[in-house]
Amino acid sequence: MKTINKLITLFMMATAISAYAADNNGWATTTETLNAFVKANNRAGYVKPIIDNIGNVLNSNWFSGSTIDKGFAFEAGMPFALVPIGDDDKVYKSPYSNNKIPSIFGRRCRADEDCNNGTIYGNETLNGLPLFTYPYMQMGFSFYHARLVLRGMWLPAISELQGFNLWGAGLQYSFGHLYKKDKNAVKSLDISLLFGYNSSTVKYQPKEYKSPLVLDITALTADVIIGYKPIKEMEIMATFGYQYTNMDASGKMTQKDEYKYLVPEIKPDQSVQGNSGFKFGIEMAFTLGNMFHPVVGFDYAGKSSFTTNLLYFKQQNGKE
Repeated sequence: MKTINKLITLFMMATAISAYAADNNGWATTTETLNAFVKANNRAGYVKPIIDNIGNVLNSNWFSGSTIDKGFAFEAGMPFALVPIGDDDKVYKSPYSNNKIPSIFGRRCRADEDCNNGTIYGNETLNGLPLFTYPYMQMGFSFYHARLVLRGMWLPAISELQGFNLWGAGLQYSFGHLYKKDKNAVKSLDISLLFGYNSSTVKYQPKEYKSPLVLDITALTADVIIGYKPIKEMEIMATFGYQYTNMDASGKMTQKDEYKYLVPEIKPDQSVQGNSGFKFGIEMAFTLGNMFHPVVGFDYAGKSSFTTNLLYFKQQNGKE
C-alpha cells in the first residue's frame, strides 16, 4: 500500500509540474530555474552567465587616470559598464554530453520540439536582455600619489527583488613621479598599480515562494595601468591585469500554499566561478573644464564590456 501511495504521489507531482511547464509556453518554470542553484542538480553552467556578466561589470571603472598628483583631490560619480549578452551566454555544454543546451539566458522550447525531453530551457525575462549592467555610486580621495576609491549601492525591496546591496574598495598608486623630469621624453607617460574588491548581495523572491534566493557575489581585480597624455585634456590608457569573480547561492525556499505544485523545499547551495583570469583594456579619460572628468573604454576578461564612466567629477587642489 505504501508503494502504491508513493507511485500516486510521484504521478501527481509529474502531472502538476508538466502542467505548470505547459503554461510557461516553453520557458523554464520558476521552480526549474531555482533548482539550477542547487549544487546536486549539476547545472552550474546554466547560471554561470549571471556571474560572468556581473563580475565583468564590477571589475570595471576603478580608475579615472594613471597619474595621481601629490596634491589632495576628491572625485565622485556614478560609473557603470555595459556588457552585451552574446550567443555564448545563451548556451552551455551539457555535463552529460558534448551537446550545447540553453542557459538561463537561452531560448525556449519550440512548438516543433518535445518539450518534455528533460532539457531546462531559458528564463523568459532574461532571454530578451540585450545588455547587462550594474549601477553604483563611487567616490575617491587622492593624496601623495595614492588614491583610495569607495563604491556602494543599496536598493530597498521592490516587487520580487527583495534586497540589493554593494560595497567595494580600491587602492591605486602612481609611479610616474619617481622617474618624470621636466625635460624627459617620458614626462607624458605614467604607470600605476590598482587593486579593487567588490562584495554584493542580491535577494530574489518569486511570488510563488515564501523566502528569497540569496546570491552573494565577490569580484576582485589587480591591474597595471599605463597612461599617455598626447594633450593635456586627454589621456589614453592600456590596462593589463587579473580578475576573480564568484557567486554563492543560499536560501531555504518553500512555495506559498496558493502556488503549491507538490515541489519540495529548495535549498540553493551552488557556488559558481565567473570569468577569472587575464584581462586587458583600452580607456580614454578626458578633462573638460575644472571638474568634469568622463572616461570611456573597452575591456576584455573572458568577454567584452564597455566602460561608460560618463558622469564623473573631480576636484584637484594642487599638483606637484
